Amino acid sequence: MPRQTGQAERRRHARVQTRVPFHLVADGKDEPFDLVDLSESGVRIRSPRGLVPMTRIRVRVVLPAKKVGTAEDVALDTTGVVVWSHKERGPGGFDVGVFFSDLEDRQRNLLRTFVGAHA
Repeated sequence: MPRQTGQAERRRHARVQTRVPFHLVADGKDEPFDLVDLSESGVRIRSPRGLVPMTRIRVRVVLPAKKVGTAEDVALDTTGVVVWSHKERGPGGFDVGVFFSDLEDRQRNLLRTFVGAHA
């Protein structure tokens, strides 16, 4: 049997590349990270350090009003779980995958609207 090349897409939700503010919130600190892509169930970020998989973290994503149909930008504060953390080649830091584990329906709908506005 021939070997498959590449990986099968396992994501349930579409992801979009975007540059919206993304922060980890821990110990009273609000630390910004570079957001790579976003879906209604998670995010990929660039981090200067690796994060331990299965760690629960507080996150904040700010969605622009014009992309979610609101009068003002919307800050989504929720809990995420680090799913994976991979060292980038060279001096680039780490790529980190975070699953949004505790989204409320309203938050999920806002993320769905945001992703749909980029499709």
